[in-house]
Amino acid sequence: MFVNMKSMLCDAQNGGYAVGAFNIVNWLTARAVIDEAIELQSPVILQTSQSTVRQIGAKQLVDIVRPMAEDSAVPVALHLDHGNDLELAKECIDVGYTSVMIDMSKRPIDENIEICASITEYAHAYNVTVEGEIGAIVGVEDHIAVDAREASLANPQAAARFVNESGIDFLAPAIGTAHGLYKGTPKIEFELFSEIRRIVPVPMVIHGGTGLSDDTFRRLVSLGAAKINISTALKIAYCETIRRYLEETETGNPLKQDYAAYQAVREMAARHIRLFGGDGRVKV
Repeated sequence: MFVNMKSMLCDAQNGGYAVGAFNIVNWLTARAVIDEAIELQSPVILQTSQSTVRQIGAKQLVDIVRPMAEDSAVPVALHLDHGNDLELAKECIDVGYTSVMIDMSKRPIDENIEICASITEYAHAYNVTVEGEIGAIVGVEDHIAVDAREASLANPQAAARFVNESGIDFLAPAIGTAHGLYKGTPKIEFELFSEIRRIVPVPMVIHGGTGLSDDTFRRLVSLGAAKINISTALKIAYCETIRRYLEETETGNPLKQDYAAYQAVREMAARHIRLFGGDGRVKV
């Protein structure tokens, strides 16, 4: 089933679990994540960065993912992650993405609201859902870099205003997580997340999932996280498996190499889907 994120994240919010959102980079990683979601009877979100869209093409990515999704018995969404190129975001909407994120979190809140409201109006005409971010999450995600001096936690009242005035479907608040690999133990503001969740009516998204402890994941899910992003962990599973295969094999076999990477990505997806409580949620 090729769907937007509205019903799957509302179901997750009401059901006390989170949907894993995995940043794919090619056909193989898309196939691996969807196959594992089918195996575990879980809804799943495939995300692409703007760099991936520019390298492969928005229509080409839809052509890769949509047939797999339509042939599956689980809900699959295709989502643009951290979109700040508005024309590229509109292109993704036009060619068949089912959801987009508009990341204007480094802009003043009035600009963030205005831009997200404009894209939300455009996207909703195509039955496409929109995610927005408030506060600035430290680290590097694709082309967007936020250093420690620029990072800022979300303000609950500003978050409520942002959601109400922009019309976005999902909110990613900055609560102390970070993109990329963590250096030391992150300080997650659980109480802040709870306060925002209490006053914001839309499903909540956690960015910077790679490297968080199992207990942190479980606590965030228990507090109402409906979508958790996993990007770096997928890239590590994919690249490290290929690197090890090439080191251990005198004459490489591309098919065996790709199968090893496929299996590694499936295992990575399985671990997170189970940890988030998404397994067994789809009756097939």
